[in-house]
Amino acid sequence: MTIRSVLFLLGAALCSCTAAADELPPGVVDTQDPEDVPLSPRASLERIEVPEGFRVTLFAGEPDLRRPIAFDFDDRGRLWVVENYSHPVWKEGEGRDRILILEDVDHDGRFDRRKVFWDRGRYLSGIAWGHGGVWIANTPSLEFIPDADGNDVPDSGPVARLDGFRISSNNVVNNLHWGPDGWLYGAIGIAAPSMVGVPGSSEEERLRITRGIWRYHPCDETFEVVAKGMVNPWGADFNQYGDLFSANTVSAHLFHILPGMYCQRREREASDPHVYEPVQSIADHLHWGGGRWQDSRGNAEAHTVAGGGHAHCGAMIYLGGNWPERYRGAFFTANLHGNRINMDRILPRSSGYVAVHGEDFLFGNDPWFRALTLKYGPDGGVYISDWHDLGECHDNDGSHRSSGRLYKVIHGEPAAEPVDLSRMTSMELARLHRHPNEWHVRHARRILQERARTDPDDRKASGLLFGQLQGGDTTELRLRALWTLHVMEDLGEEDLVVLLGDADLHIRRWAVRLLVDRGPCSEEAEARLAAMASGEPSSKVRLALAVALQRMGSAHRWALAEGLASHAGDAVDPLLPRMLWFGLRTFVHQDPGRALTLAEGSALPRVREWLTRRMVELDTRHLQVIMERKLPDRSTLAGMLAALEPKGSQAPPLAWAEVEPEISDHPDSEVRSLGFRLAMIFGDRERIRQYRKRVTDEATPAEERRNALETLSKLEGGIPVSLLHRLIERPSELRTTALRALMRDQEPDTGSILLARYASLDDRERQDALAVLAGRVEFAHQLLDAIEEGDIRRREVSAPVLQQLRSIEVPSLSRRVEGIWTDGSAELARARSLERYRSLMTEEYLAGGDAGRGRRIFDRVCAGCHRLFGEGAVLGPDLTGSGRHDMDYLLTNLVDPGALVDSSYRMTTARLKDGRILNGFIESLGDDSMVLATLQGSFRFSMNEAESIRTSELSMMPEGILDLLPPEQARDLLLYLTLPEQVHYP
Repeated sequence: MTIRSVLFLLGAALCSCTAAADELPPGVVDTQDPEDVPLSPRASLERIEVPEGFRVTLFAGEPDLRRPIAFDFDDRGRLWVVENYSHPVWKEGEGRDRILILEDVDHDGRFDRRKVFWDRGRYLSGIAWGHGGVWIANTPSLEFIPDADGNDVPDSGPVARLDGFRISSNNVVNNLHWGPDGWLYGAIGIAAPSMVGVPGSSEEERLRITRGIWRYHPCDETFEVVAKGMVNPWGADFNQYGDLFSANTVSAHLFHILPGMYCQRREREASDPHVYEPVQSIADHLHWGGGRWQDSRGNAEAHTVAGGGHAHCGAMIYLGGNWPERYRGAFFTANLHGNRINMDRILPRSSGYVAVHGEDFLFGNDPWFRALTLKYGPDGGVYISDWHDLGECHDNDGSHRSSGRLYKVIHGEPAAEPVDLSRMTSMELARLHRHPNEWHVRHARRILQERARTDPDDRKASGLLFGQLQGGDTTELRLRALWTLHVMEDLGEEDLVVLLGDADLHIRRWAVRLLVDRGPCSEEAEARLAAMASGEPSSKVRLALAVALQRMGSAHRWALAEGLASHAGDAVDPLLPRMLWFGLRTFVHQDPGRALTLAEGSALPRVREWLTRRMVELDTRHLQVIMERKLPDRSTLAGMLAALEPKGSQAPPLAWAEVEPEISDHPDSEVRSLGFRLAMIFGDRERIRQYRKRVTDEATPAEERRNALETLSKLEGGIPVSLLHRLIERPSELRTTALRALMRDQEPDTGSILLARYASLDDRERQDALAVLAGRVEFAHQLLDAIEEGDIRRREVSAPVLQQLRSIEVPSLSRRVEGIWTDGSAELARARSLERYRSLMTEEYLAGGDAGRGRRIFDRVCAGCHRLFGEGAVLGPDLTGSGRHDMDYLLTNLVDPGALVDSSYRMTTARLKDGRILNGFIESLGDDSMVLATLQGSFRFSMNEAESIRTSELSMMPEGILDLLPPEQARDLLLYLTLPEQVHYP
């Protein structure tokens, strides 16, 4: 970090307390090595670094506070902090975990009053204040301790509201917090299955959860599983639009949570039946540098640069109003291995979001620093609990139970005003919905919910909130009013149906959500939802409709599904096809005929695949129907294959003999490959031998040879590298396919063989050869030798290949690359290049260009990543709807792509132990493997194969792309890019 912290250091006395700090509770001892001694709270404070303009105070520390695992605020702004002494051993019966109340009377960032509220917790790990008391995660139960008169003395012992949560040493119930819908949300990490329900309920009445997000309604005692999966979710928060985001301790660290979602679990762990493809993390990066996640404990440089390590706890989306605006809406989580606070920026993408790595916000600079919870308070300052122990839950080196800290981070001088929302009138609470600090809004909403239940006549706030909802305020203010009216039960179904037609997409999608929040709505309202599906212009609203499918009655859910499946533009959306399928999977078996009809008409390939797969799993006789309908395409074949492979060899359906020739001769190599694998299942074991023979038989027609080679190249071990080398020796129709196959399979002499054959390659083949050469350090050096010796011209190296070379972080290679492609400082070179092209690309000069030639240059230079007019790849942004009609915008992006390009399109570089270097976007991530989407296709590799993984600030699109073209070609390309509509060129 380049900016050092500004620290607010404490005086000699840490605080004055109304209750004296005590020793460890009876029976609680330190088991950490006695020679491991932490720094004093004041010494630890002095080490903390935060950005300029912020200051940190020690709100509380030992001996006044120990083992703070969770905390929450009451309506007076006081902190209720859970001290967990139990970890890592749970013991049945009463324990010694306790709840403290800490109050900062003079608002100087340090507590002045301290009180023990309760001290009999078994394994306390979560707390939320509201509805007349505190809610606690007291494993194995969710319990409520009433304090109706607010005198800080329990009115009774804890009352169990839910039980059945299973117990694990490091994955327990956690992160209790109130949602905008009025429910209490929580999380539970990986453990044996929990059967959760109200105390005394039968096994059939309980819900099963192994890990994921759940919610509980405090008034009618309803329990629901919101989302399943992840590994160990610990920490969640809502953004200003009411979307929930959860931190995941292990591996992929951030998930956008939707009701009914199935999130990625650990690899090789079964999900619920027929889920098929769980939702991935929204993060486009890792916080550790590759290899096993355990290796990030050592704070090696690769992990430090990436973000500190894999282990995360706590989640906060900052909406507090005190910190500078650039932090509003950012996601913060504690990185245990990195002893720091990570920050991700959550950006809209398609129907959901993508999270990109921002600058790490806080550095503890202390190996004992273990932040677990972070929340902003009534003045917008952020409180961070520090468990303060060596190692984390997997380090079996004992526990240091006598330490713990709570810090407060503020910017500038926030107003020091007393807070007590419980004394406000309902009208005052309604007016708080315009407060810049979301803390006040959330507390006001919950109090109004409580009052609506206890005093139904006290609804004076409703009129003001209806005015805020309908009065044309900002989206954020309107949503605040909408949610509060809902929890007060002042918003009827007819009101929500009207809001389905609102101009604001966020109001529409929340109207959809709330209509089915408590189960199916009326048939008339469901008919309206189904009618919306085909014509709804917003993918975010369509996502809400897909979520609603799981709560729909039977009358209109097929129509809703068919409408959603008609949107071809959602095919590449990371959420919509999956959420649609998660709804379909619950009822698709009830009407196989309609399911097959939906598969036939669906514009979403993945939905076609999953429908086909489910139908074949139900009954292999459906294969005959599918083939008779002439459905077999890439998606349906993939579905059939996924259903049949676990079953082993099968007799082919009668229709196979008719469709197999069509599949074998299909122009799509992926279709041929899938058909090939199906043929193996149907008993055709000679196909590999025949295909290899077809490849080498020069008497076989070229198209058949190429098809056979493409099919074999998609099978692991399908074609020897030595044969690929032979196939590029002389010009043939197989050269391009062989060159691309070498991206996956290589030998040490591949680089020299490619360079020896380079002069005989055509332009397209040369780009494929260059991509192979740029994918390994030793090959890249050979390529640079050839460029420096004049055997290969610098201009022949395409933009993606150049970016691949620049991503190889080997100093000797980097110096050579910059020496060839950079003159002077990068900033000066960009400025000069931009000015040169601005002067050159006048209207008169552009008028002499040829857009047809520009189209061909686009195909060669840009189409490998970008789509324009529906043609090209989707690795980068679609250019059709961009600001490409503005010449200055175009030039800036082409000369300096990092200046304006969507920051979500950043490059991840994986350096594998076998020497290969892959560049692309993270397509999927498990705890054991990663799939990287590259220009040459998707590559899956084990994390143990990775020497390093890094997501950089670089765009996949390199700088200086125009400099690789002669001025006339640059003009032609720009002319084509600025066309208002598609023109077909020969």
